[in-house]
Amino acid sequence: MNSPMTALLRPKSIAVVGASPRPGSFGANLATAIQSLGYPGAVHLVNPRYDRIGTAPCHPEVSSIPGGVDCAAFAISDTLIVDAMEAAASAGVKGAVLFGRAYGETDAGRPRMEAVRAIARDAGMAICGANCMGFLNLPDRLQMSGMPFRDLPAPSGVALISHSGSSWSGLVGNRRQMGFDYAVSAGQELATGLADYIRHFLEQTDVRVIACVLETVRDPAAFIEAAELARSRGVPIIALKLGRTEASKTFAISHSGALSGSRAAYDAMFARLGVISVRSLDELLDTAELLAMTRPMTAPGIALGTDSGGERQLIVDLAADRGLPFATLQPQTLAAVGAHLDPGMEPSNPLDYWGDGGDVMAPVLTEMARDPGVGVVVMATNLPPDRNFSEMSAAAIRKVHQATDKPVVVMGNIATTLSPGIAAELRGRGIAVLMGTETGLSALHHLRHYHFGRQTAQPAQALPLPEASQTLLNAAPQDSLRSLDGFRLLQSVGIACAPFVDVRTPGDIAAFAARHGLPVALKIDDPAIAHKSDQGGVVLNIKTLAEACSALALLRKRHPDAPIIAQAMAEGVELILGMTTDPDFGPLVTLGFGGIFTEIFRDTTALVPPFSQAEALQALQSLKGYPLLTGARGREPVDLEALCALIARFSAVAAGTRGRIAELEINPVLAGPNGALAVDCITLRQAKAVTHD
Repeated sequence: MNSPMTALLRPKSIAVVGASPRPGSFGANLATAIQSLGYPGAVHLVNPRYDRIGTAPCHPEVSSIPGGVDCAAFAISDTLIVDAMEAAASAGVKGAVLFGRAYGETDAGRPRMEAVRAIARDAGMAICGANCMGFLNLPDRLQMSGMPFRDLPAPSGVALISHSGSSWSGLVGNRRQMGFDYAVSAGQELATGLADYIRHFLEQTDVRVIACVLETVRDPAAFIEAAELARSRGVPIIALKLGRTEASKTFAISHSGALSGSRAAYDAMFARLGVISVRSLDELLDTAELLAMTRPMTAPGIALGTDSGGERQLIVDLAADRGLPFATLQPQTLAAVGAHLDPGMEPSNPLDYWGDGGDVMAPVLTEMARDPGVGVVVMATNLPPDRNFSEMSAAAIRKVHQATDKPVVVMGNIATTLSPGIAAELRGRGIAVLMGTETGLSALHHLRHYHFGRQTAQPAQALPLPEASQTLLNAAPQDSLRSLDGFRLLQSVGIACAPFVDVRTPGDIAAFAARHGLPVALKIDDPAIAHKSDQGGVVLNIKTLAEACSALALLRKRHPDAPIIAQAMAEGVELILGMTTDPDFGPLVTLGFGGIFTEIFRDTTALVPPFSQAEALQALQSLKGYPLLTGARGREPVDLEALCALIARFSAVAAGTRGRIAELEINPVLAGPNGALAVDCITLRQAKAVTHD
């Protein structure tokens, strides 16, 4: 017996429920589409109003079909869908496609979506939809759609899962010879979700790349498991996440909360799982075509040649924006390339190979391909149709392809200029053709990073709070802790804090200064006031006890009921380190350059905790302000080892307090030559009642 996923996506027999003889109707189009590619399985028509439709018999219900069916496709109204699903489940159908929305309620007042979901769960049925465009299965020549395509290319080793029906139809209808082996319009995922499709493609097909257009991940735990399986099997997942802005997001009280949200959480989780994140449909297609190439990329270097000095400058600029390096060619390679160039032209990478008109394209690109550090060879050109030079360029890249076993790529600098005929011929030989400088370079970056840029995450352990901090949390009268208690919590897990003390009288300040010296800072410590500086609640660099008395009086006048703390002044580079709780993926750590302008400059990155010191260093290196930590403009370098240790320990606490603390922020962390200190903190307990494990 077929599994439910196989019954859905690779059925041996199909029932079209709601088949119609009326030309142009959805039921008629669906029945025609299913057989349009030469589907070899049995197709049964179901409609109690007809005995026959055309020359085919028509059954009154699914249960009357001899031998049963694997999959039922429903071309009926929402008002009929629950009864029809119950009948199909009773008949043993294991796969269903729901094109309608299943909107509204049953006569008993139950939401139809809920009723359909329950039927599928009880019957062990896989469902595509509701509110979907269907699916495509090219290996089995099955087009399950009421809005079919008349012409589709051959399979390319890529599968597609899309929450957007319009994007699904646009991608499937591409004119770049990329036939999706399987293309699923997943719709509302009433019973079968993203992870189910990914796992099926990994375990039951020969798919080499999985491309996804996502509105959301409805089952994060299942998605993580499926993505980890894909990574272990060497099948890249490409994801275009829709709805990346936080315009409708209710932010948390901390700066890091304002910097987190859907976009940061998905980016962080994709990075942890090795999922390739793209920003447009065109980038998705270029990346999928490149990653689906059957020739392996065995070295990290990219060699690129072009016939334009100006476009070479553009390519170098755009590559730098993406952090995409080109291979450093060996001296012998440069010499071999230079031997083919006109006098005065310098061998380089990227290379402008066009001089006084001699055709050196194939020789120079072949020499570049021979360099042991080169893993992929790229010709960047425009290939307009009806031009002799385009034919010369195509002939040259064919020769290069024949002369090497490395991947060979053409990158068109202007997508609308590329000759469709030449592009199709090159792709037919296994030469990828990328459709634009920006998307092409992004695809090359993704290819290189997937094979050579990913770091295997070092094991990192979550760190639960010690008993003393658990007691502190349980005793706290509010959801938000005072900074005083937040510092105590941080100290309990081994995070160094600038010395602090609760202040009630000037004598408390004097005693603190006797132990820790001057200058000091005074701060209000009211959990209800998150950004104390904005409310005139911080006085810095107090150098004498007289100044301290004046500052204390000023703060009490401004905030009469707020407790006050004194803290030793410290110097260093300001960073922000925060943990927020994403509703889908749980704890999320935000790291960046901090202070009062954090939300303005937004030089931050997000990571999924826990992570190691090495991963903390990589995250710091990804920030624009990283040179501030390493001695830029005569600064003394900070103690990076101590800083990364603090960040990694914070991440362990973020993971270990899941369900106990919703938000935790240190802003700033001060990093200096002699270590790193927490200087201010915000702690927000879980809003719900704290439970004990």
